[in-house]
Amino acid sequence: MRTRAVLGGLVIAAACAGVAAVFARKVLTPAPLPDRGVRVVDLDTAGSAGVQRVWLSGPDTDLDGSYSFIFDVTSRLTQEHAGHARLGPVVARRRVGSQSHVAREVISVDRGSLVPGVRGRITGWWYTDPAELGYPFRKVALPLPDGVGWAWRIEPATDSVQTDASDSRPWAIHVHGRGALPEETLRGVPPFAEAGYTNLVMSYRNDPGVPSGRNGRYGLGLAEWQDVDAAIGWARAQGATSVVLVGWSMGGTIAVLAASRGTHAELVSGLVLDSPALDWPGLLRAQAKLAHLPPVIGDLGRLILSAGLVRGAIPGERATPISHLTPRVLAHATQVPTLIHASAGDTFVPWQGALDFAKARPRTVRLHPSRGEHVKLWNVDPAGWRDETAHFLEEIERTRSV
Repeated sequence: MRTRAVLGGLVIAAACAGVAAVFARKVLTPAPLPDRGVRVVDLDTAGSAGVQRVWLSGPDTDLDGSYSFIFDVTSRLTQEHAGHARLGPVVARRRVGSQSHVAREVISVDRGSLVPGVRGRITGWWYTDPAELGYPFRKVALPLPDGVGWAWRIEPATDSVQTDASDSRPWAIHVHGRGALPEETLRGVPPFAEAGYTNLVMSYRNDPGVPSGRNGRYGLGLAEWQDVDAAIGWARAQGATSVVLVGWSMGGTIAVLAASRGTHAELVSGLVLDSPALDWPGLLRAQAKLAHLPPVIGDLGRLILSAGLVRGAIPGERATPISHLTPRVLAHATQVPTLIHASAGDTFVPWQGALDFAKARPRTVRLHPSRGEHVKLWNVDPAGWRDETAHFLEEIERTRSV
């Protein structure tokens, strides 16, 4: 009996290790196709004004706020060409059998055909092209450590596209999250442009049109920060007098690491983080739970990544040392004023990491408690997001002028 129990335990342990290895590999690997869990059920009009509504089923369809619906995506690398619609708040709900459907106002359809049966996902993007912001901009080549990337350079409202590149002013560099695209960060540009910042909305490794990361995988910020450091160096060559890094989700991890490890870190004057991933051990446990796995799988995945049993993406290393990505370690390395937009309602990246990070740096970190799902806080309260960020930039400027 004892032998059977031991053998049974070994079988269970081996099975857990196998599941954890698959989980760890998935954490580092870009998904070939973004989520397509939302389905268009119907379209109709309502009211005397004939407001067009779209009926949807699937995840995040009933969230407060206004969102992008990205649909008919055929590949992660071509999703910038997919269908895109802007949807307003929920205006009606209904039950059809066991399914819940919600209706949202269709504000605009910018690309594709929004018809019953198409599938896609609800995102916080809102803008898909910098032209929609109304500021002068141009697309630029961005030298990166492993090749050439690209970025949108967006000028302040008072400038023209022909602005002399040698003009000196503060810059903001916007860094998107894991699996997203630079478009994710466009909604964060206006408070910076209105404050006189030149904005660089950048791509980095594994994005379309950019060299892949080592082994075609993510470094969870531990590799990508080098791309952001290169972008800071490029901005410096264009005349940047200081840089605020704006990071969304994993972009927050990347921004914090670039501000503490980069060769141009002294140019960074502040950080603005939205739904940042600042506690990767806790995040892995949360992701295991979302995948309907025991939290211990997240812990085992952390050990597997840290031991290099699954190859990572950090140049010159096999391992992905998750111990470098805890709130205490990241906060200890962060020396600049930081604003964090975070929500207790974030089910994808628990906000406990942001709370612990802020607690570790109470004098320099301001936490802006918000409502909304992961990287969708702006969509619930865009004015509040903008005003809080603008106030933070004013404080940075006052500090610099003292």
